[in-house]
Amino acid sequence: MMLGLWACGGEEPSVDNGSKDTVIADWSFSLAGEPRTLNAQGRGLFANVLVTDDTVITTYQIAQPDSLTNGKHLFYQTFDRELTPDKGETFAINVDSADPIDWKGDLGDHKLVLVGDSIFMVAIKKGDSQAAIVEFDLDFSYISGPVYLGNPNGMEERHEDMGFCSDGTALYAQFFSQVIPNDPSSWQAVIYKLGENGEVESSAFVKPESGSFVTGTSILFVPKGQMGASQDHLQSFSTNRDYGNSARVGIHTFATDMDLKLISGSTQTIVERELDTYFPVGPSFNAKHQLWIVGYTMENFEGEHGTRGISQELGPSFITIFDAYWTELETIQVNSGDPAFRVMTQTVGDDIYVVYDEMDFSGSATESRARIEHYKIGAR
Repeated sequence: MMLGLWACGGEEPSVDNGSKDTVIADWSFSLAGEPRTLNAQGRGLFANVLVTDDTVITTYQIAQPDSLTNGKHLFYQTFDRELTPDKGETFAINVDSADPIDWKGDLGDHKLVLVGDSIFMVAIKKGDSQAAIVEFDLDFSYISGPVYLGNPNGMEERHEDMGFCSDGTALYAQFFSQVIPNDPSSWQAVIYKLGENGEVESSAFVKPESGSFVTGTSILFVPKGQMGASQDHLQSFSTNRDYGNSARVGIHTFATDMDLKLISGSTQTIVERELDTYFPVGPSFNAKHQLWIVGYTMENFEGEHGTRGISQELGPSFITIFDAYWTELETIQVNSGDPAFRVMTQTVGDDIYVVYDEMDFSGSATESRARIEHYKIGAR
């Protein structure tokens, strides 16, 4: 499991948060075609999207009719940049296979990151108490792994709904540390760094300066010179309050330097709507236009979010587009206004790709589409 494309900087950590009075370019964001359903049959969920050169790679699972915890094979499809189909539905991981990895009949929560000609996956592997990282080629042929990481005590560290990114040299996995379950003020991120040799080099607990850190998170590597950054850093995203909090729940972000130390002054709430919002699991940034793309879901009615036995997590879902300094430019509801969840994004050049699914928390949905949408960035 070898990496090595870019080097990390070594300057004093800082992030230029810019000014909210920054002049905003007059961009337009338009849906190119209709949302495309990926799963031809069954209940689709856990969609991911990657972009390499002229190819868009999508992955998704298909759940069994009566279970969310068994038989969720991973499939992939490829498209050109305009979403013209290239390779149709193909097995990426057959969870009934035991060679070279014994998946024990299921694949849990996972994230993917593209590094050169390799796809790295961090995943919850059935029966294992730690998260696993596996390397594949672009056709999902096995290369190496699993490498295990994380605290095996599931009461202290939760590996589901994780964050995952790469700086081209190292991989970074972010999990939810909940050592004191009833004290949201103590909740924090725990970030693990895996080096070129595929071994854990370092780890650290990182707590935002305000609010809480709550499951359903993401992490991005932002190099110096991009998005107003004066230092290579990691940008984390999380719901800003515990589910069920009496205050309005939104989305916040904070930055960590390459030594995994919180950058002072980097924590800020970026999404606060008329109802609670949550699960910023798949943000991205556009290097050409210097834009942030953040996807998330909103509760259906006041008080639904976080109410045990009522909340199904599925709800109106959106992408919000920001300039480099977090000035909101536009918010777009996905899935033609139908409920969705687990909104993931990738953006390159003038293109934004958004994937999501329609599976509810309890798995009661008899139908669920894993879908992809394509937006174009232009000038008005």
